[in-house]
Amino acid sequence: MNPIWQEYKMVGSAISPIQLPRINQPPAPVLEGRVHVRSLREYVEPATASHQLFVILARRKWSIVAFAVLGGLLAGLLGSLRPVLYEATTQLIIDAPSRGSLPVGAPSSQDLVDSSIDDHITMLSSQDHLRRVMAALRKTGAAETGQDNSASGNSRLEPSAIPPPRTRSLAGGLLDRLWPGADKTISDSQAEDASELRALRQGMRVGQELRSRVVSVAFADDSPARAALVANTFAQVYVDNLIRRRQASDQQELDAITTSLPRLQNDLQAAADRLEKYRLSHGAIDQGSADNAARERADLSQQLSMSNADLAAVETRLRHVQELRAQGASFVSVAEAIGGPELADLAARQARAPADQELRNLTESKVEQGIDKIAADANIFRAQIATLESRKAILDAVMADTASRLSGLRVLEPQVSLLTQRYNELLGRQQDLTRRIGVPSAGISILSAAWPPTIPQTLPAIFLVPPGMIVFAILGAIFVTMRNHFDRTFRGETEAEAVLKVPCMGQIPEAGRVHAKRLRTLVLGERSSAYSRAVTSLLIAAAPNALRARSSYTALVTSSVPEDGGTELAWSLALAGTRMGGRVLLIDLERKGVQLTLEFLHQFSERKSRHSFADYVCNRSNLENAVASLHEIGIDVMTAAPSDDLLAVLSCEDGGKVMADLHLTYRIVIINLPSALGRPEAKFLAGWADAVLFAVRWRKTPRTLARGVLELLQGNGSLGVPVGSVLTQVNLKKHAGYRLEDSADLLREQIA
Repeated sequence: MNPIWQEYKMVGSAISPIQLPRINQPPAPVLEGRVHVRSLREYVEPATASHQLFVILARRKWSIVAFAVLGGLLAGLLGSLRPVLYEATTQLIIDAPSRGSLPVGAPSSQDLVDSSIDDHITMLSSQDHLRRVMAALRKTGAAETGQDNSASGNSRLEPSAIPPPRTRSLAGGLLDRLWPGADKTISDSQAEDASELRALRQGMRVGQELRSRVVSVAFADDSPARAALVANTFAQVYVDNLIRRRQASDQQELDAITTSLPRLQNDLQAAADRLEKYRLSHGAIDQGSADNAARERADLSQQLSMSNADLAAVETRLRHVQELRAQGASFVSVAEAIGGPELADLAARQARAPADQELRNLTESKVEQGIDKIAADANIFRAQIATLESRKAILDAVMADTASRLSGLRVLEPQVSLLTQRYNELLGRQQDLTRRIGVPSAGISILSAAWPPTIPQTLPAIFLVPPGMIVFAILGAIFVTMRNHFDRTFRGETEAEAVLKVPCMGQIPEAGRVHAKRLRTLVLGERSSAYSRAVTSLLIAAAPNALRARSSYTALVTSSVPEDGGTELAWSLALAGTRMGGRVLLIDLERKGVQLTLEFLHQFSERKSRHSFADYVCNRSNLENAVASLHEIGIDVMTAAPSDDLLAVLSCEDGGKVMADLHLTYRIVIINLPSALGRPEAKFLAGWADAVLFAVRWRKTPRTLARGVLELLQGNGSLGVPVGSVLTQVNLKKHAGYRLEDSADLLREQIA
């Protein structure tokens, strides 16, 4: 056996594709001793989806690391751009309910405390309270503005008079508008109030501390002093508002008691006088049935006194509302005096939208209805008093009659006793209300005022780097996975066979920028290189029978588009064929000329061809005049002229006869058709060759394009020539990351 043939037979077997599980199918056809093409491999997916995901992430780990580093940098940058916020906290404590104040059947004191805490937290977070806080902050700012103006003549300003720097936070933007020196650029007051209230609500935090009676009010801002000011103002305004409400309620009750005391005193004096007169006139005589009448009269007197007190309170309230109306007070003040949540809500809405006439009319109507209701209540109390007085008069007559017939002593004594008790109770209540008005209590007080904090609430930017890296690493993994999912190119032999339905004969490593001398050096000069061994092995694998029998062999090399590397593959096979012994002919049928072919002709040609491939096929020239000899590399080249109509030539001439004439001179004939897309003559050329090698660029050629061109080339399956695909320009290092375990991995292991 020829030593050269024995050497490359060993090389071809060494880097042949790794054996993968095969599908059960009949053996490939043998076309009259031409070429035997092996069966298709079975396209084996990774064992599990998790394994496939692991391979994808491991292959693109540096991309994920780059995403993570980018995320860390962005997180750190955003963290450094964030304003540093300080949170000041004011603590409020709710008064514990006394045991004596709990009514009979009431829930436990802890339940009352929990309910009270919920009420206070709800009221602290209400819209009305936020508006009161905003008004208080504006007053504070106006007061300090006046102090700044009065001190403007001094050459040096006190630190407290210096306006605070403009903040970058949302809540700080609110306070810059409330604080002295801030510019109000919003002309619409309603929109400004809404934005300020929203900012104040976002910067405020109200909550209960554990299970205690302490409620914390915290505000965050980039200025510690401003944060403490807002937190203290928020709590103080709430306490002051509760105090004012309780004072108003106590004062109203005190006025009613003060009004009813003289009348009750007169009744007591009259009862005492009647008792004294009776004693003087009748003496101390017991009586029997008059006790019931006396008790009933005493009850009527008590009811009459209470009705008078209620009437006085209602009349006082009515006069107060009428005075407010006469003074032209706002709807909010009138609504607070009348009472009722619906009216208060309408008044607040009308205050926010004073130009809404429909809402104003509705509010006025509700106010008039409230006043009419108060007046109706007063009339009801007057009618009730009149009824009670009529009943009292009847009882007085009965008691007088009884006293005249019996002894009225026991009738007058309970009356005096009850009136005395009622009078003492009112006096005690009056004293208690006077004391409460003098020393008001809201039921909640400030336990600890807020001080300007020294430790910022905002975490340093370095703490945002790890979360940013983790989030961006996850995004990077998702991006890599989605990109791999939508990558519809060829990455391995089994994948190419599964899509193209033809055997994959081998993979050719990428060789960088290819030119004539570089390609000659790779194939013939560096015989131990991966490129040289891959091309030689491909030639042996594509024509094992022909080379073993030392017979002639013709291969058609084509591709979907010229960028797939079909021309480079054809020249590489031709160069590798020179090592097998015998002459090699390369037929380049690109009519406009290929840059690589032109370089070979320019650098290695000793004799130029005077005729083209069409001239030789049509017997217009002999073989010697149709080829250009490249003696330095041992290859003859036959090209097509730009004016040649190859379709007409190939469809009319007998390809078998032409190739038989060429085989008399050449052992290996390589036909190069750079692109089969849009070249119908490719079907005729396929019948001239012993095998068709379809070049597909690794990770570049779309699957649909390659499959479509190959189907056009094969027609309806009538093509009697074996077809095999070849993956070109394979990056062995990146290919190893896919872990496909094919010939490229084995080839890389051999050259490592």
